[in-house]
Amino acid sequence: MPILCSVHEVHKAKEIEPIESALLDHVPGTVKKAQRAADAAAKADAKLAAKAELKELERQEEEANSQMKGANKKGSGYAKVTQAEIARRQALMGAMAKANPKKQVKKTEVVSQPKLEANTNRQEDVVDASGIDAALSALDAGVEKKPKMTYAEYEARELEGIRQENPGLKMSQAKERCFKMWERSPENPKNQDK
Repeated sequence: MPILCSVHEVHKAKEIEPIESALLDHVPGTVKKAQRAADAAAKADAKLAAKAELKELERQEEEANSQMKGANKKGSGYAKVTQAEIARRQALMGAMAKANPKKQVKKTEVVSQPKLEANTNRQEDVVDASGIDAALSALDAGVEKKPKMTYAEYEARELEGIRQENPGLKMSQAKERCFKMWERSPENPKNQDK
C-alpha cells in the first residue's frame, strides 16, 4: 500500500533527520544499540537466504533423482539381484584376487607349541654360584637354614613375660612393648642378614 506524502513533508523529514542523528550520537549506548540491531538484522537476512538456497538445491536434487531410471519404483530401495549376477560378481572377485595376490586374506596358520622347560628358580637343592667362596657360602646357608619366626609366634612367647614384669600395664600397652621388642629382635626376619 503506497504512502502518499507531500513534497513539503519530505523536505521537513530530511531537515529533521540530521538533527535526530546528531542528538542520538550524544546519548550513551544508542549508537552501539543501533549497530547491534543492524548486525542482527543482517545475520537474520543471511540465514534466510542460506535456507532458501538450501531448499532450492534440495528441489533440484529431487528433480534430478526423479529422472533417473527406476527412481519412481516403490519398495525397499534395493534392486533384485539374479543368480546369474551373483555368479558374475563372484567370478570377477576371483579374477581380481588372482591378479592381486597381495590383497588376499591369509588364513590362520597353526603353530606348534614350544617345548616347555621346568622352572629352576625355586629349586632348593641346586646351588648356583661362581667361585669357591660363593659355592661354600651357598652350601653353608642351605645347611643352616631354620624356619623364620612370625610376629604372632614371638608375641605368644614374650607377652606373658612382659605382663609378669609390669603388672600395671594394660593389654594394649603390653602388646605395644612387645612389638617394639620385635622390631629390634634378631629373630625378626627383617633384622637377619640375607
